[in-house]
Amino acid sequence: MASYGGVLRRSAAVVERARDGARRTRKALARFARPQSFAAPPNAEAAAVRAVRNLRSFGLHYGILIWLLLLASLFPRHRAAMLFLMAASKIALCYGALLKAFPGSTLLRRILDRRLVAALFLAVIGAELVMTEAVPQFLLAVAVGVPIVLLHAVFRARDDLAASGDEAAASGDGELRPISEKKEDLELGSQ
Repeated sequence: MASYGGVLRRSAAVVERARDGARRTRKALARFARPQSFAAPPNAEAAAVRAVRNLRSFGLHYGILIWLLLLASLFPRHRAAMLFLMAASKIALCYGALLKAFPGSTLLRRILDRRLVAALFLAVIGAELVMTEAVPQFLLAVAVGVPIVLLHAVFRARDDLAASGDEAAASGDGELRPISEKKEDLELGSQ
C-alpha cells in the first residue's frame, strides 16, 4: 500500500511537469508572434543584429515552420515521403525527450552529440527526398519559408527594450535613466 501512494506522487509530478512544459510552449509561441513586437529597423546594422539574434532565439520555431511547409508541399503527390518525414520527426522528438529526461547522460551528451544526430537526421532526410523524387517540393518549401523567416527575423524587435522604456516612464520622477545593455543587443529605434 505504501508504494501505491509513491506512484501517485510520481505521476502527479509528471503531470505537473507536462503542464509547465505546455505553459512554456504557449508563452514562447505568444512571444514569437506578438504584433506589438514588430518594428522596422532604423538601419542595416540594426537589421543584421536583429536577424542574428532572432535566428538564435527562434531557430526551433523557424525550423518547425519550414518543416511544416515541406510536409504541406509533399501532401498531394508524395504521401510516402510525407509519412517518412513524420516518422523521422518522431524519432528526433524521442531523442529530444531523452535529452530532457537524462540531462547528465554521457552517452547522449558526448557520444551522440546533438550536432552529430542532426547531421545524420538531415542526411537521411535528404537521401529520402532524392529517392522519392521530392526535391522540387523541398525547394518550393525553402523558397516560401526562407523569406518568411528572414522577414520575421529582421522586423521582430526585442520585448525587453520596450519593457525597459515603459518601466522608466512609469517610475514617476520624470527623469530618463540610461539603460545598460550588451553591445551586441543594442538597437536604436526599436522602442
